[in-house]
Amino acid sequence: RGDPFAMATTPSTEVIKGYGDRDYWNQRYEKSGTDKKFDWYLRYSTLREQVMQELGISSPSSSSDEKGMRIQGAKEDEKNLKDELKSGKSNSEERSKKKAGLKALVVGCGNSTLTEDLYKDGFTDSVSIDYSEVVIEQMKKAYSGHPLAAKFLVMDVRELKFPKDHFDVVYDKGTLDAVLCGADSSRSAGMMLFNVHKVMKPGAVFFIVTSGAPEYRLSYLKSSRFKWTVRHTVLGK
Repeated sequence: RGDPFAMATTPSTEVIKGYGDRDYWNQRYEKSGTDKKFDWYLRYSTLREQVMQELGISSPSSSSDEKGMRIQGAKEDEKNLKDELKSGKSNSEERSKKKAGLKALVVGCGNSTLTEDLYKDGFTDSVSIDYSEVVIEQMKKAYSGHPLAAKFLVMDVRELKFPKDHFDVVYDKGTLDAVLCGADSSRSAGMMLFNVHKVMKPGAVFFIVTSGAPEYRLSYLKSSRFKWTVRHTVLGK
């Protein structure tokens, strides 16, 4: 809201009607079991560079090889090198602090590794939701004894229970696509986007990864009731 809204698409895939039905997902997750993990479209590592860019979290400016060469350089460069390394450490700490300070929401998390990948990357203040009580229970068991276990909640993205202006960043990897496979799909998609928009702070960023062509998705996103800017990027080619 106010800042870029980043939408990424992967090459088109066949849509299955059952994807819009809660019972379908409960049955699917019951069959797959607790140990099964599956990521739609792409892993977080593919999206990470885009995430860092949109969130204004810079990457280290110097490569390890360059630092190694400088370390072996002349002694007169030692003070400059120490200052550079100290600055690099300070920047790294600043990046880590910024990540940890962002409230993140993953909608339609399923049994994806996205929540875990975000946590490992420093986004520790996150919550992941899915309307399938089966998969949420499975994820809680899978991460039993780990802080992630408490971050999974049963909730419908079309009826979010969070306070208004609550999250700094929201991730959707395939959920809008699934919603558009269900009954009364246009209305459901509008409800989803309205609820996400409501819980985003001013300046927050919403990442959508979808297999849908831009001409079939942008009409939902560019509604005049949403105060966000839409940017489209192709990933996973």
